[in-house]
Amino acid sequence: LIIAIANSFTQFVPGRVHLKDMGQLVAAEIAKAGGVGKEFNAIAVDDGIAMGHDGVDESIHKFSGPAYICESQDQAVDDIINGRVKEGDVVVIRYEGPKGGPGMQEMLYPTSYLKSNGLGKACALITDGRFSGGTSGLSIGHISPEAAAGGAIGLIEQGDIIEIDIPERSINVAISNEALESRRETRDKKGWQPEEKRPRKITAALKAYALLTTSADKGAVRDLDLLK
Repeated sequence: LIIAIANSFTQFVPGRVHLKDMGQLVAAEIAKAGGVGKEFNAIAVDDGIAMGHDGVDESIHKFSGPAYICESQDQAVDDIINGRVKEGDVVVIRYEGPKGGPGMQEMLYPTSYLKSNGLGKACALITDGRFSGGTSGLSIGHISPEAAAGGAIGLIEQGDIIEIDIPERSINVAISNEALESRRETRDKKGWQPEEKRPRKITAALKAYALLTTSADKGAVRDLDLLK
């Protein structure tokens, strides 16, 4: 699990003098929790929160179940509340990353509803969206590359068996590489976007951001080379 660490663009500003040192400490703690911290520069930094496997109940450190595909956070919330998500499912929420959202929404609502419906230890959740420190359960976020950028999360289909092994630091889909490549060819032709158009109002600024942004593993910053 790669976790982005937003840090100061410059240390030569009052209040930011020690942030580079703090970034190294954060990366070390992420490593202890089973992740990999990757720093990127930001113009301004307020808070940085990283969550590894320390908050996951040991009973679900190894988890396997069928994928329940949600093409948005809104769909996930609706399906969880209305009982369509069942015990043992691995909820896959995609097209919620920096490009696909656009803007990388926090996925607190789906995890909260899983917990309130008694599924906190009975389901897992995987998403290219983001999490804060308020998330609980087996929740794996910041998947990169995101679905909208051609990431493997966009190739998972309803019912695929997903195997999560925290001690071994692995997430696998129980299908062959050949099947994945076939799905990739199909998706390349159809386009990397949700199957159905989402009723989501997007501002012109976010549309412009989506055209140039990178995935979370690259810091969700703009790649100006795309203008060439």
